[in-house]
Amino acid sequence: MIKISSITVLGVLVLLVASPYVGISRTWKDYILMICGLAIAIISFLLRKELHKVIKIVHEASEVKADTYVENNPQ
Repeated sequence: MIKISSITVLGVLVLLVASPYVGISRTWKDYILMICGLAIAIISFLLRKELHKVIKIVHEASEVKADTYVENNPQ
């Protein structure tokens, strides 16, 4: 949940920084936008990895697994 919220916060930050009404120099805007873009890419990669784990767990839980024990007693 923290990852999803951080993507939202970074998106709002990009929106504010990219606005022409904010008095930040162009060089600093570029730096901030590059850092935010990199952070969004890393967080989205972590979310994909987490989603893959969850899907794997869900698919494994749906299968019915029964262990059988057979004892061979030759007579």
